[in-house]
Amino acid sequence: MAEQDCMVEISTDRARIDHAYCYDVIANSYWGGGRTRGEFDKSVEMSVPVGAYCDGKQVGFARVVSDLIALAYVADVFVDPDYRRRGIAAKMIDALHAHPDLARVKRWLLATHDMQPLYRAHGYEDLDDLMMMRVDEEAKSRKPLR
Repeated sequence: MAEQDCMVEISTDRARIDHAYCYDVIANSYWGGGRTRGEFDKSVEMSVPVGAYCDGKQVGFARVVSDLIALAYVADVFVDPDYRRRGIAAKMIDALHAHPDLARVKRWLLATHDMQPLYRAHGYEDLDDLMMMRVDEEAKSRKPLR
């Protein structure tokens, strides 16, 4: 099956994250260089991660750092170049927004140099040339976590 024909699966199962693959991509990115593998592993452990998979192979990743109530920070979003322009990043962002542990989060932040159109389509607004924020006014009406 060609890469373009595979069915993409989005999963928030942290056990499925291919740490070696994700670390390699992020360590070579403009935003994540300088991290050690141990630091990357710890960042995933302390976050809500999401992965994109094509025939079981990881092709995308994103994570959210959050207190699960007031604030969430979207980080380390990437899609393998061979799988871009298929809406995978958008599906990962949707999965994070819909994650039950993040249902009560009102303010979502992120930093990006080049993907503003993607995030604007998901309700984020520019704060400056780098930072964006999404305010989920419905968060307070959702069932409390505890």
